[in-house]
Amino acid sequence: MSCQKEYCFSKVPIFQHLKTHEMEKISHIITHQHFDKGNIILLAGDHKKKLFIVRHGRAKVSHISTDGREYVVRVLEKGDFFGDVTLFKDEPQKSTVEALEKTEICSLDGEALMKILAGTPVTLFHMLAQLSTRLEETENHLSEAIYKEVGERLAAFILKSGATAKSDSFLLTMSKKDLASYLNTTRETLSRRLSAFQKEGYIMMTGKKITILNFAALENLL
Repeated sequence: MSCQKEYCFSKVPIFQHLKTHEMEKISHIITHQHFDKGNIILLAGDHKKKLFIVRHGRAKVSHISTDGREYVVRVLEKGDFFGDVTLFKDEPQKSTVEALEKTEICSLDGEALMKILAGTPVTLFHMLAQLSTRLEETENHLSEAIYKEVGERLAAFILKSGATAKSDSFLLTMSKKDLASYLNTTRETLSRRLSAFQKEGYIMMTGKKITILNFAALENLL
């Protein structure tokens, strides 16, 4: 199995049920790009009709408000995909995607992909289901930002990051500014909360590394 299939297909749920010949067709429309930390992968307003998959690394999805402020709405991990909305609607990209660390992206030509998937309605159904799930997650995130206290949001983020890393330790690849934006708070408030969590013995921070010391205490904040 080629690296393209192994990392860009089998790791993405919507493609896992494809037959070998279908995956072979898609493997011919893949291009790979490498981005350093801080590089822009996709810019809001771009008219790129492509599906992008994170092969390695992490990236942030953000929106810029009319007053110029950046709001981080999602963090992309290995296996996540984006750009799929443009496959169904002839509109420019709505979000800017920036690499949070060295990141490799697999991109698939949108028009060619849709022609291949036209014969696999199950895949299109799964893609729409993923869009629906993402919309629900965005709504939940906005609801939490409005109704939940900063400590709750931070605890949830730490627990989720640990679960994603499958470890009690993980690296904070986002800057405190970006994390504060994602949690809908200020950098100063975030720093105070992190310090309080350390003082209470919930976590330990060493540089960018966060180690969860008391899972139960964090869960009790939710």
